[in-house]
Amino acid sequence: MNRTNLFILLIFLIGLAACHVEDKKTSNVTKFPEKKEIKVTVIKTAPEILAPEEMIIMNDQIWVFQSKKERLFDVFELPDCKHIFSTGRKGQGPNDFIFPIGRTLQIHHTGFTILDANALKFITPQPDGSLEVTHTVKTFDHLAVNGFIRLDDSLYCAFTGCATGSTSDCEYQMIDLARKKTIEFSSYPNLTTKEYEGDQRCQIYYKHLTAIQGKRKIAAFYSFFKFFRIYSYDGVLEQEVHVKIPPYQSDNVENWKKRMIFYGRPVSTEKYIYVPCMGNEIQVWDWEGNPVIQYTLDQTFVTFDVCENTNRIFLISAKEDDHDKIFSFDLMH
Repeated sequence: MNRTNLFILLIFLIGLAACHVEDKKTSNVTKFPEKKEIKVTVIKTAPEILAPEEMIIMNDQIWVFQSKKERLFDVFELPDCKHIFSTGRKGQGPNDFIFPIGRTLQIHHTGFTILDANALKFITPQPDGSLEVTHTVKTFDHLAVNGFIRLDDSLYCAFTGCATGSTSDCEYQMIDLARKKTIEFSSYPNLTTKEYEGDQRCQIYYKHLTAIQGKRKIAAFYSFFKFFRIYSYDGVLEQEVHVKIPPYQSDNVENWKKRMIFYGRPVSTEKYIYVPCMGNEIQVWDWEGNPVIQYTLDQTFVTFDVCENTNRIFLISAKEDDHDKIFSFDLMH
């Protein structure tokens, strides 16, 4: 083989080893077309909310996940938010939980799914309030506590780095159980002047994922930058958005004590992505990466969900004084 052919082969092999680079649309957003100052409605309920981690709205009920309580889920009836029962427990039984991870909680057509250690459990609530594990799926070999998300019943995604032992330069690993196929995709963004590697790079570029099956899209919002990306279920980067609304970058990203946390875990619907920002703000985007509205609340919150039946958002506070309260407000877009 001559040198020219050897060089071409080498370039080809390097291309196979690298993360796939796609044509994408990049935009800078400097303002929202609409902004609303919100005074939330405070709904008094039973003092059951002690250390809330996640919440979902399901069957006209609010389910609040609290791993530190004896019963993992506290359930409140909508719209008055009356506490109706607590359910779910840790243990070794067939319907118990070993190490449930709240930020993996997702609605399913029979109930919800949650990652329990390294197995995904499909849960169906029963009429008496008990929980039945209808089946369990083993997804990733490693404990995918970082970035785990169910895209559909056979397609799953998680971060490649962040203490999983992976040395990949790609941000994500996607596994298709039906096709028995695994791909890694997306190069890290370049949002700082310094290059990072390994766990430090994964931590600085930590993000929160949400997905919508109907559109087969994934959105990733970065914690320490006002920046997000939208991908297809094929791992193709379709859109990236820089939100240039001050403040939009930490002064010192390396110092975890000084990092500003911008984005939290988003909630998605068929039309919109709702993402919490800086503790008291909810930004609404469409699935093309366009800004819709910015809600600024008079209360801070730790978790929330959108109730499309009532066209309202319900929120849970992390403050100890608010253990007997749930917040809500009407959507205006």
